[in-house]
This record gives sequence, structure tokens and C-alpha cells, in this order.
Amino acid sequence: MHTFYLPGWEQTKVLSETESKHAVKVLRLKAGDKIRGIDGKGTELKATVITPHPKRCEFVIDEIVHHKKPTQNISIAIAPTKSNDRIEWFLEKAVEIGITEFIPLICTHSERKKFNEQRWEKVLVAAMKQSQRLWKPQIHPPVKFATFIQKEQNAEVKAIAYCGDEFPKKEFPQITDSTKNQLILIGPEGDFSPEEIQEAIQKGFTATTLGNNRLRTETAGVVACTLMKFA
Repeated sequence: MHTFYLPGWEQTKVLSETESKHAVKVLRLKAGDKIRGIDGKGTELKATVITPHPKRCEFVIDEIVHHKKPTQNISIAIAPTKSNDRIEWFLEKAVEIGITEFIPLICTHSERKKFNEQRWEKVLVAAMKQSQRLWKPQIHPPVKFATFIQKEQNAEVKAIAYCGDEFPKKEFPQITDSTKNQLILIGPEGDFSPEEIQEAIQKGFTATTLGNNRLRTETAGVVACTLMKFA
């Protein structure tokens, strides 16, 4: 059964134009075919196509199931890479792994400071559908590191991973309670500046390592997400 994103199913029983085109032109769905809908807020719908129009594919709802929000909160604040493809690849994989929040950081050494947030949203939704997630992760607006680090963070486990050796590092924090909120900071291709690392440590972040190998930003992000999810 094919899955579609239906954020406004309470108001309209019509797929968006993008979803309608995919349903009719690509998947060749016809009247009577069954589909599955998710709204990113824990609602799962079973529905039937009644009008397979490529711009306005109408459906009727057969069943509605509400799912509880997962207790585990995994947040990653990461400096987007110079290459759009690489940060989109990271976002796709991170959503599939199970992140709940994505915070784009603008750091001292960031090479990219303008972003296509609408494109990120499309990547996120596609990954959410692909991985069968019922709750949509949140994408925050890009924020400067200095601004972000001054905000009070509600995560019980906070870490900053970097390549340099300016400050002592500890092993990645081991989580014994999966309900704890976790947050990790990943820097740009040029790494965090010493001042940024020091400020994060002063704010209670644990300076940590992701292993002995030097990782690209997007790879470090995926490793960090995996460690937080399955530690």
C-alpha cells in the first residue's frame, strides 16, 4: 500500500498536486485502489481513491488510527555543507534513522550561509514516508552558533563533536534511559573554532569524539544520529 503525506486531511480529502501527480502519473493508481496516509502528527489513515485526477486525486477515508508520540527526542545541530547534495543526503538518512529535530548552524568556519529550506522540507517528507515514520521531525530556521549556544537547551544529554585536539574529549555519552532528550553539535567542513568549542563546554556540552577516523560533516552527522538512536 502506497503512503502519501496528508497534513490537511481534516479539511480536504484531496491529495496535494504533487502527491496527486505521483499517485496517478507514476503509480498509475485507479479508482478503488487503497492508499495509506500520514499527517506527520501521529495520525495514520487507510483510504480509497475515488477520483484519480493527476492534479486533484480525491479519496475517502476508511479507517483512522492515532499513534502516541515517541518519548525519545534526538536533536542534531549541524552546520550545512557547502554542497547541497551532501546536506540533503545527511537529512534523508538522519530522518530514516530517527532524528526528531534538525537545527542548521551557522558557524565561524561555515562556507554556506544561505539555504533552501523548502527543499529541505521536501527531502524530510520524502524520507519520513520512505521510513514509515508517523511523526514528522522538526526543521528549525538556520541560527548562528553564538545565538544558539546562549539558549537554554532542555536536553539531558548534550555533546559537541569536533576534529581538533584543543580540548580533552570523552567517549560518546552512553544512554541508559532511551526517554532522555539528546542533542549533539556537528561543525562545518572547517570544524568549530576553538572559541565555539570552549563556549559549548562552558554551557554544559560534553566534548566528544566519533572515533579515530576523520569524518566529513555529513558522515559525522549520520554517525552521531546512529549513536544517539541505538546507544
